[in-house]
Amino acid sequence: MKLGASAHEDTFTRDNLPPAGTWPDLLLEGFDYPEYLNAAVELTDAMVDKGFGDHTALIGAGRRRSYRELADWTNQLAAALVEDYGLRPGQRVLIRSPNTPAMAAAWLAATKAGAVVVNTMPMLRTGELTRIVDKAEVALALCDTRLMDELQQCAQTSRFLKRVIGFDGSAGFDGELDQAALGRTAGFRAVRTGRDDVALLGFTSGSTGDAKATMHFHRDLLIVADGYAREVLVVRPDDVFIGTPPLAFTFGLGGLAIFPLRFGAAAALLEHASPQNLVDLIE
Repeated sequence: MKLGASAHEDTFTRDNLPPAGTWPDLLLEGFDYPEYLNAAVELTDAMVDKGFGDHTALIGAGRRRSYRELADWTNQLAAALVEDYGLRPGQRVLIRSPNTPAMAAAWLAATKAGAVVVNTMPMLRTGELTRIVDKAEVALALCDTRLMDELQQCAQTSRFLKRVIGFDGSAGFDGELDQAALGRTAGFRAVRTGRDDVALLGFTSGSTGDAKATMHFHRDLLIVADGYAREVLVVRPDDVFIGTPPLAFTFGLGGLAIFPLRFGAAAALLEHASPQNLVDLIE
């Protein structure tokens, strides 16, 4: 398969794609995305343009955020990542956080800035994080301020990780990244990534050996919604998605972020999901 245009200045992911002969057959008929596509823009700013600006996008950490608020928030975060921290398109950015609106915003912001995101679960410890960081050659990490210790230790031992930036996973704005974003413009112009640019590295659990990274293009992030959630779940703007899978797993990222945001629905994100609090919140 011939890949389209790329905006990546750091070409690590395209350089390390598997040999073309090992790829599955990609049946892309009906998914006619433009050559340049930024999935995070499609899930935020584009939804505002479609009239969903006042609809609730994210629920969590004691508040609701509309699509317009989410678009502005992620644009400010993206501007800070580029202007304050020198993030370049194609660089890998690791995110360490429980399921919170702030984690979703960090993922969307880094994607808008053209980064390749590596989402990780809070349960991972220094050794596991170091293996992921070194395999993906991650230089920059974003971390919920309540979970910094393991990642800071990783930065001391990894030959790649240079900086760990904290963000506030609660309803406040006390993290370093939050403070950097406060004065930034909400009019950030997202990187014009290609539909065939890698947007996400999804690491496997490592249950059968070392964790392996799966590569997902910008178009892939939308196809899971357009090819499944639209046709099978028939998502509507008045739907609310809630569940237990972590956003760090692609199943959770799809079901609790991409599916609802693609269709103007809402995502309820829980840090500590249990059968009882799920029932209480659903009712």
